[in-house]
Amino acid sequence: MSFDDQIRAALDSTIASLRHHLEAELRAFAQEAVRASTDEQQRAVTAASEAAAAEVRAQADALVANVRSQAEAQVADVRSQAEAQVAQFRAAAQKHAEDLKRAAEAQIGELRKALEELRAQAQHQLDAARRIAQGEIEKARAEIERAHTETGTANAEAELARGEADVARAETEAIRTQTKNEIEKIRKTAAAEAEEVLITRLTAAHGVSERKIAEAIERAHTDSHQFELSRAARLADAIRNLDEARGLSEVLERLVQCAGHEVDRAAVLLVKGDRLAGWRLAGFAPGGPPAKSIDLSVEEAGLAGVVLESGGAASRPADATDGPALPSFAADAGERHAMALPVRVGGEVVAVLYADAPRSEAPSSDARWPAILEVLVRHASRVLEAMTVQQAAGLSLPRPMARGSHTAVPGPVEHAGTGDEDAARRYARLLLSEIRMYHEPIVDAGRRSRDLMSRLQGEIERARRLYEAHVPESVPERAEYFDQELVRTLAGGDRTLLGGAQ
Repeated sequence: MSFDDQIRAALDSTIASLRHHLEAELRAFAQEAVRASTDEQQRAVTAASEAAAAEVRAQADALVANVRSQAEAQVADVRSQAEAQVAQFRAAAQKHAEDLKRAAEAQIGELRKALEELRAQAQHQLDAARRIAQGEIEKARAEIERAHTETGTANAEAELARGEADVARAETEAIRTQTKNEIEKIRKTAAAEAEEVLITRLTAAHGVSERKIAEAIERAHTDSHQFELSRAARLADAIRNLDEARGLSEVLERLVQCAGHEVDRAAVLLVKGDRLAGWRLAGFAPGGPPAKSIDLSVEEAGLAGVVLESGGAASRPADATDGPALPSFAADAGERHAMALPVRVGGEVVAVLYADAPRSEAPSSDARWPAILEVLVRHASRVLEAMTVQQAAGLSLPRPMARGSHTAVPGPVEHAGTGDEDAARRYARLLLSEIRMYHEPIVDAGRRSRDLMSRLQGEIERARRLYEAHVPESVPERAEYFDQELVRTLAGGDRTLLGGAQ
């Protein structure tokens, strides 16, 4: 039961008790007056008693209405305080949850205290009303004789008091309805504000997520581009290695080495009549047969035998169920994509390059190795033909050009040696040139503020990892080559522009 209902029940109980007590007193007084008077006087006394009783009822109703009005005013004050506290709660809702909890507990304590005071005041007013009613009863007894002349006026005042009481009830109900509406508006406003805050946070989180995705895509694109550049550089190095070979056997030796950089396993088989003999293997398990012990017929050579018979390239997909089989020395490695290519001299197949790689479920840049191997085999064939013609004509083979002679490098790099060292320098220069090309504004800003390393640390570290993954540890001073190119390409030869984090 709400506090309003408790107050209303207490008032109704008090009014009923007062009416019952007044009516009992009036009946007793009327009986005494009747016994003491004549019949005519009895009628007059009875009428006066009824008039006095009506007046007393009216006054009691007015008193009760006054008490109820005061109680409802107190309730309205409590509601006003509650509305103010709700406004404070809405403002405090933006603070920390613990502060809100403590403020709410404090406000609840104040409300309880106010309710207790209201109950005490209501009880005090009920007691006062009871005392006033007792006094009015005493006055009524003294004024019974005079009250019968004012019966009509009393009835009118009673009706007016009842009307005012009805108006007061209607106003109280309107105030209650208005209060509920205001509280509902406050709740809706708070919900809307909370939703707006949530939308703002979600929008910010979405922006951060999109920015991170864009950065990840950019890094993946850069890594992929650098990988493609490194593969192109490796192909150029392979062509250059074949050009620098000084004999027929060295051409085949370098061919199998370069093929081994593109696939897991590679082998060069020499044609001896209608058979294929092993020359060099790359990537095969150590426990397998040595290259020189391989001697296969056309049927035993499988895919390589098809090349010997047809004179053209042959391949076998990893999921093939028919067609030529893998050579016997390569048939124990599960499903693999295999390829065999002819090495020709003067139109005749003199050797076969065999290569295979594990099965790949998704297409990628790694699937380009058959085309790369075909380029290498064709170029090796041209180099062998040129050497054969030169030897047949009695000409000496040209001395290989120093690898560094075609790209002079200023500073310490131009004094470098040949071979793998120069290839390492070229690859480092390629990776760092890519950084300078794709991040030119950052490079310029880093040079001006002398903090290139801190601005491009992520890109430089990725380039360093690619460099270390493709340049073998056996290359002397490979780390120094990368650092030299870092100063030369990005810092323009001034090491101080890199900054302190080196």
